[in-house]
Amino acid sequence: DIDRIIEYAVGEAAKYAEAGFDAVIIENYGDTPYKVEVGRAEAAALAAIVSEVRRRVRITVGVNVLRNDAYTALAVAHVAGAGFVRVNSLCEPRFSSEGFLAPAAREAARAAMELNIMDDLVQGRISVLADVDVKHSTPAGAPLSLREVALECASRAGIPVWGIIVSGPRTGEPPAEERVREAREAADAARLALVIGSGIRAENVAKYWRYADAFIVGTSVKLGGITENMVSVEQARKLAEIVARYREVWPCTPGRG
Repeated sequence: DIDRIIEYAVGEAAKYAEAGFDAVIIENYGDTPYKVEVGRAEAAALAAIVSEVRRRVRITVGVNVLRNDAYTALAVAHVAGAGFVRVNSLCEPRFSSEGFLAPAAREAARAAMELNIMDDLVQGRISVLADVDVKHSTPAGAPLSLREVALECASRAGIPVWGIIVSGPRTGEPPAEERVREAREAADAARLALVIGSGIRAENVAKYWRYADAFIVGTSVKLGGITENMVSVEQARKLAEIVARYREVWPCTPGRG
C-alpha cells in the first residue's frame, strides 16, 4: 500500500527533523534481497515517497537506491527534488550477496547527460556521495587502497563527487579508527569530504568527530537499537544535541567539506 509507506516515511522523517538532524536518506531498505538495479515500479514508488517527504517535512532529503542503482537514484533526486544521492559502489567492482556490483559511475554519468542535470551536480544542487569498501561486500580482485579508490572517484567518475563514505563491515557497526584515519587521508588527497556511514552513536561521536565532515546514522537512534525499528525521538535528539555542542566548540577544519 503506497499510501501507508508514504505516511510511514513522512512520519519517520518528521522525527529526525524534530530531533534536530540535518537530513534524511530515503532508501528501499525493505526490499531484501535487493536487486542490483531496481525496476520501474520501485523507481516510481521512491519518487513518490521522496516527493511527499520533501513537501511535508522541513528537512533536506537524499536518495539511496539499493543495491547499486545510481541512474535511478539520480533520476529520483531530479524529479522529486532531493539534495543528494548515495551510491554503494560508484568506482569499485565488488562482490555481494545480491550479486556482482559493477562500478556505477558510467550509469551515473549517463543519467547526468540524459536528465540534463550536470549543472545541478557541478553547482551542488544534487551532491553525490560514494561508498568506498562498502559494507556487506568484498573486493572483486586485488583490493585497492582507500586513497586509490578516492582518487579514482574524484578524477574518473565522469560526474562531480562531493564525498566518500567509509563504514564498518556491517550495518550498525562502526569502522575501526585506523580505517577512518586512512579514509580521512584519502579524502584529503582527493579533495573530497568524508562521511562515516555506520556505527555512530552518542557514546562514540567524540572518537570520530575529528575525522568526519558528516555522519550517516540509523541503528543507534532506533527503538531498541534495532535497525528495522522506528526512530526514537529521544535517542535521536540526544545524538543531535551532542553534535550541536561539538559544532560550537570544534567546527569543521577550514578547507574541508
